[in-house]
Amino acid sequence: MALNCNPVQGMRDLLPDEVELRRYVTETILDVYKKYGFTQIETPCTEHIHLLTGGDGGENEKMLFKILKRGEKLILNENTQEKDLCDIGLRFDLTVPLSRYYAINREKLPRQFKAIQTGSVWRAERPQKGRYRQFTQCDIDIIGVKGVIAETELIMATSEALLNLSFTRFVVKINDRRILESLAEYCGFPTEAYGNVFIILDKLDKIGVEGVRKVLEKAGYAPEPIETFLNITAQSATLTTDELPKVLPNLSENVLQDLQNVTRIITLFSEGRFNIQFDISLVRGMGYYTGQIFEVAVSDFGSSIAGGGRYDKMIGKMLGGKEEIPACGFSIGFERVIMLLTEMKFQLPQKAEKIVILYPEETDILPLMETATRLRTEGKIVLLEAEKKNRRKQLEDCRNQGYSTFAIYTENQPLELRENQ
Repeated sequence: MALNCNPVQGMRDLLPDEVELRRYVTETILDVYKKYGFTQIETPCTEHIHLLTGGDGGENEKMLFKILKRGEKLILNENTQEKDLCDIGLRFDLTVPLSRYYAINREKLPRQFKAIQTGSVWRAERPQKGRYRQFTQCDIDIIGVKGVIAETELIMATSEALLNLSFTRFVVKINDRRILESLAEYCGFPTEAYGNVFIILDKLDKIGVEGVRKVLEKAGYAPEPIETFLNITAQSATLTTDELPKVLPNLSENVLQDLQNVTRIITLFSEGRFNIQFDISLVRGMGYYTGQIFEVAVSDFGSSIAGGGRYDKMIGKMLGGKEEIPACGFSIGFERVIMLLTEMKFQLPQKAEKIVILYPEETDILPLMETATRLRTEGKIVLLEAEKKNRRKQLEDCRNQGYSTFAIYTENQPLELRENQ
């Protein structure tokens, strides 16, 4: 009986053309980020359980892949609990690892640190289209900058990267966790309920206004706060920052000015290629956000393709709560970008000519290699293949791999390059 050789559920094997597209997308994104002064770092794929379950990861903590202790550390008996079995887990995002990284390495790093991280993360969620249990994230973060120049640069760099990948007319949605807190306070929800109210609001695009109402009622909140809350959030598509003081008279002027400054600058920078839009219903699921939050939405696609925000307390928390270190980040949903580009039948720009040379089975290898080496030295990509009986099918397969030129090798004869049509 043959063994099951399929990848584990939610994981994938990647074919050569898929890897090539991913490489191109990664390089395009990194080229933009490096222009903005970001530098690359790397962190391990595993982190200590206590860092991954500290309450800041929101719903992602429920989807954590935990790893059993090894050897003598793993002791099983009738009193064993889960906390006794696992001491590390696979990272579910790149923000928690970055915070730990900065906390222990900050003496070696610039005071204002601009970091790039790309790599796999793991979440034990139900696999579906565009959603996997192992997937790639591509993050940029700015640590040590209090002002909204950090948010502005993050949005500008991410938007430029998406534009360079042929995305246009996307919308950057922006909000602020402090606005959400002012909203909850104005509506009359108790302070300890804010987090839960935000989690419920985050489901608005999936369950609608009435769905949110039912969940809030089921949670036991009073009718008046619920009604006020829903009346305000129902205006999310039309409510502007200029109207916010009338809707939320308790909102801080500094929070409003910061939001308006970022919106104004990004609108000028966009030059009509994309839009930035205030959305009071935008929540972002992570518990660690403390200030402005943002997402990128693409028309006709149900989920965002990038998201991030300010998280000023996470690094300080890892340092024992002795200080607050400002931090802000933006993450491109790499897998969703790849999926959309594939659906758009995106064609990779061909930087070098790709040539396939078909040679007879009985061929002196030395002159064949000399010919291939000469072409490669000229900057061409050269594939050597023994000629098959069905030459037409062979050339078609090569054309599908991007080999637009071919030649039939004959010893002691000049190489004649032809178009592979």
